[in-house]
This record gives sequence, structure tokens and C-alpha cells, in this order.
Amino acid sequence: SYKLLYKLTNIVTIKNKKTLNTVIIIPARIDSSRLKKKLLRNISGLPMIVRVAQNAENLKMGRVIVGTDSREIYNECEKNNLEAMMTKSSHKSGTDRVYEVYKILNKDFDLIINLQGDLPIFKKDLLEKTTKLFSDDSVDIASAVCDLEDSEINDNNIVKARVVLDDYDEGFALDFMRTVDCTKNIYHHIGVYIYKPNVLKEFVSLLQSKREKERNLEQMRAMDNNYKIKLVKVGHNPPSVDTIEDLKKIRLHFKKNNF
Repeated sequence: SYKLLYKLTNIVTIKNKKTLNTVIIIPARIDSSRLKKKLLRNISGLPMIVRVAQNAENLKMGRVIVGTDSREIYNECEKNNLEAMMTKSSHKSGTDRVYEVYKILNKDFDLIINLQGDLPIFKKDLLEKTTKLFSDDSVDIASAVCDLEDSEINDNNIVKARVVLDDYDEGFALDFMRTVDCTKNIYHHIGVYIYKPNVLKEFVSLLQSKREKERNLEQMRAMDNNYKIKLVKVGHNPPSVDTIEDLKKIRLHFKKNNF
């Protein structure tokens, strides 16, 4: 069938390209508004940031570095044999912190993965599928979505993405928002971003856009400056930890699964 032929052709195309040199950078700010010092919160004997970084290392998708403004976080990473770098405390966003780490590295990478430090549980296909979006050379930034639950529709803390997905669950982002008036082509946006280095460099030099300020969504700056953000749908939503209730659920998950 045409669909099978496309998939086979796409696989060959990806295989024929050189192996991408990827770095995973985890921005780790010590301050957090809803859950104090959440990245240092204990999850089955280890701080959350250590859990995230270890999970990333286990994927074996590239070098993993924690960029932080906290000596406490830095020391915990060092104690657990994880690479970490001290960064400025003045950064307004995680993306700025990611770029500082990238500059300190002073090494060429094909792709830079911005992985959130409050995602202690995520599956390999989240980063694998998102990375594969760069087989399309027109992609500037890649990210992911999953199905939006009914309970999330009116939750302004959940970021939504409008995207028309093709038969392979991929599509370019049309918009991002917190509130929606209809749910057609609307998905739950997962806050993992993968950048081409030149795009990341340009992005952090741009002024905040009007829609970015209004919605408090950094990705609107990319949209408003005509960067192409491609999204892929994955089958799971990696739970982020923002509240004490979230933390309790994560701890219970680790306990049940004997981590």
C-alpha cells in the first residue's frame, strides 16, 4: 500500500542520513512557585532532578547535562555521577539556561533537546519520535502532543496545541493556548523542545512577543517569528510535578514499581 511504501521510504531516508549528534540539556532552576525546591524533592531515595537525568541517560540518546543556578542541585548531580554546570541565576526562562550551557560546551551538536526537570517519568519514544521529526529539513523546532483529557479542557494550567495531524500523527503547530472554545484539532502539549542550534541561538536573542506575554507561553515567540514547530502525537502523557499532590502520585508510582 501507499502508506507502507511511505513508511519504508521514510525509514530508508532516516537511515541514510548521518547519525545525529544530540545533547540533552535539563534546565534546573531552584526556585519554583507552587512547590518549593521541587527538583530536590525526594522520590524513592533520590532527588527528582537526579531521577530525570538518570532516565535521560538510560535512553542513550546523547550527552546529558543539568544546567542549574543552585549549588545544592549541582552537588546532588555530582554525587550521583551526573554531569552538571552552574549557570546564571538571572535567566528568565529555561530556554535561556539551555543556551548558556550549550555556549559553555563550545561544541557542535546537530540537535539540542530541552528536557524539563520535573518529568521524572517519560518513555523513550517521546524523545525518539520527536527527534525523528527532523527528517523533514524544514523543521526548526520539534515538540510533542498527546490526547487532551476531558478534565483538562478548562484547566488553564494545561497548555493546548492546535495541530492538524496527518496519517503518521505529525503536523506543524498552528497555535498554542491555555483556553479553548472548541476541541477540534486540539491536543495536550508536552513541554519538551528540540532545537537546531542556529534556531536556538536566534530564538534567545528575540524580544518577547505580544502573544507570548499575554499567554505566558514562550513558544508563541517562535510562532510569531515564523519558526516552524512540528509536533508528533505520542501515546502517553509524562506526568509533571507542580504540586504536592503530583509529588505524592509520583512517589506512589515509584513505590509500586519498585524503583
